[in-house]
Amino acid sequence: MNLKKMVLFGLLFIVSILSVRSFFSPGFFPMHDDAQVARVIVIARALQNGQFPVRLVADLGYGYGYPIFNFYGPLPYYTGGIIHIAGVDAVTATKIMIGLGVIIGTFSMYLLSSSIFGVYGGLFSAVLFSYFPYRAVQIFVRGAIGELWAISFLPLVLYGLLLLSQKNNHIKGIFIGALSLSAVILSHTVFGYIVTGCIALVALVLFAVSLCTRKELIRSVGLSLIFLSLLTLGMTAFFWLPALSEMQYTNVYKVIGKTALYTDHYICISQLWDSAWGFGGSAPGCLDGMSFKLGRLQILYFFISLFMWIFLKEKGKRINFIMIFIAALSGLLLFLMLPISEIVWKYIPFSSFVQYPWRFLGPLGICMAVLCGYIFYKKSPVVSVILLSIFGGVVLLANMKLFFPQYTYNRPTESFGTAEELQWRASKVSDEYLPREFRIPQNQSEIPEERVTGNQYTKVTKISETEVRGTYQIQSDRSQELNLNMAFFPGWTYSINGNQVKPKVVEGRPSVILSSGNSILEMRFTDTIDRKIGNGITVLTIIAIVFMLTYGKKIIRNYRYTRI
Repeated sequence: MNLKKMVLFGLLFIVSILSVRSFFSPGFFPMHDDAQVARVIVIARALQNGQFPVRLVADLGYGYGYPIFNFYGPLPYYTGGIIHIAGVDAVTATKIMIGLGVIIGTFSMYLLSSSIFGVYGGLFSAVLFSYFPYRAVQIFVRGAIGELWAISFLPLVLYGLLLLSQKNNHIKGIFIGALSLSAVILSHTVFGYIVTGCIALVALVLFAVSLCTRKELIRSVGLSLIFLSLLTLGMTAFFWLPALSEMQYTNVYKVIGKTALYTDHYICISQLWDSAWGFGGSAPGCLDGMSFKLGRLQILYFFISLFMWIFLKEKGKRINFIMIFIAALSGLLLFLMLPISEIVWKYIPFSSFVQYPWRFLGPLGICMAVLCGYIFYKKSPVVSVILLSIFGGVVLLANMKLFFPQYTYNRPTESFGTAEELQWRASKVSDEYLPREFRIPQNQSEIPEERVTGNQYTKVTKISETEVRGTYQIQSDRSQELNLNMAFFPGWTYSINGNQVKPKVVEGRPSVILSSGNSILEMRFTDTIDRKIGNGITVLTIIAIVFMLTYGKKIIRNYRYTRI
């Protein structure tokens, strides 16, 4: 790495770290989704116990256990869990996990914008995106870490699409686009659905247009987008396939209840210019407890860029197309956040799962930051350094104050992993992946101490137990129905003395019939047919990618040689 690249890397890293500098202080901070440390702890335990991919955790779900990572984007938590396993305490590992999401966003934004507008344009876009107000909302208000990671990977998706349109970088673009889009899906299910659906729709439209116009370039791009989508779906099939097929067994529709109807969470246009900074929630109307502002400087630079593009002579066909595309996309994202878009939302499949139209502030921030890179297009290095110092410095000074938590609190790190913390407080934050008919405990005393407990007629000895299996020796004075303190979900199997038995499931909790005498109860959480198919597709896709990367160029070269 030469000196120039080292300086550039250092600048981007500093820009990223300054936005989360509060992480270097001891303690942690409150947020809406205040179960981040808990998820890092439970996924680390599952990984240590040999579960991969992690689907089921034991302590969340009020101690009854539930398959949260069968549905909830696991990528950030795999990262945090591995860091925790490596010996870093859970709170610090969680901070690093969040910080990595910020760093990924800064670097991916630079990579996208610099490929269009050059180094200085890329740096400016990276600064604008890193200090976009909604990024602070994601981290310090909402605690939307999966969304933060997904939005951070989106510039890489766009970068892959940009490369895909270039003849010499065609293959590179497909793989970068597929890998980054896979990261989006594995970070945030909703954004994964939206982005993949949009790319697939564009691909089909382009392919249909090519059939009518017989334009080979359009057909090539359309086919490449279809191939990119198939690669992405293949790599992530282990996650999305069982998530779609098995969500019927959960109470996931709880997340689109009365407080999360998308019709109640449009943005008023005035809020984009200025809305009070707060740590509360979103509510119908224009008086929300959290801010949806885009940043006055970001808006100003956005319109300066548009003005320069329209009225200055330095233009090119490629730049014109990119600017038109980004400006149009910005308008569409803005439209989807306003009440006038309701007629469109009604026709978007599964739109209710988006919950909050203002989620599109994240993608809008990407578009604004990229387009602002045009200010530096074809500027001399001296002028660029001066403009970057002034424009970028003002953004840092103006928005840096937003990147702080409401307050921090100090508590022993070990307290984040106690049964009370995981099974009660953190479980109340997110319990929608329990069985639909499951009766939620009303107080902490209803939480079971053990998965299998005895009574006056039985004595239970635990032989072994992990998240996905357990073996127990049970001595019973009479035949009886034994209730198990666990949430039942497809994949759980039970056997007594080596004979598989079918459980009775009432209110989402299983029970088995025991005979009198000594018995060995074994339970295992196994893969359903959908999980096996998903796992198989992912493995085959990865093998195919490795084969293509290893032998693809050689095959293409030999093909061309034989054609000659």
